[in-house]
Amino acid sequence: MISVRHLFRNIIVPGAFRIPKTVSVNGSIDASVSGRIDGNVRGDVKTTGKLVVSETASIRGHIYATDLVVHGKVYGDVYISNKAHISNKALVKGDVNAMVLEIEEGAVVEGAIRKNVMPAPKATSELPAEAAIAQTAIAPADAAGSVEEEQNTSWF
Repeated sequence: MISVRHLFRNIIVPGAFRIPKTVSVNGSIDASVSGRIDGNVRGDVKTTGKLVVSETASIRGHIYATDLVVHGKVYGDVYISNKAHISNKALVKGDVNAMVLEIEEGAVVEGAIRKNVMPAPKATSELPAEAAIAQTAIAPADAAGSVEEEQNTSWF
């Protein structure tokens, strides 16, 4: 029996994109709307809305979204700014980064689980000299004389 909670979790708003299970995408997806993936994607998936990965879906790339529901397979890191739900049939091979994380018993997550850690921007080699110096500056020492480092927040 399907619960009402399950139905609401998988609702996609009108105007959202959908990739059917008979479709394979080779390349990244960048959308400003919510979406549902039932097929296969080889590339990063970025959306400013909610993303649902169905039981028949397979994504080989990183996922960036506001909300995420995973029932299928994800081979890559996941960066969610709000809530991620990983169902009992899901397989995630990669790090999961989310503000709120819900994992059902039976789900498989092979990677680190972190609370709201967004990816670091990629360094470019064509930075002005002032920016390069600012990036290499060392944090001031605390009273004991050791350098304080900011550490990632972890769920465990």
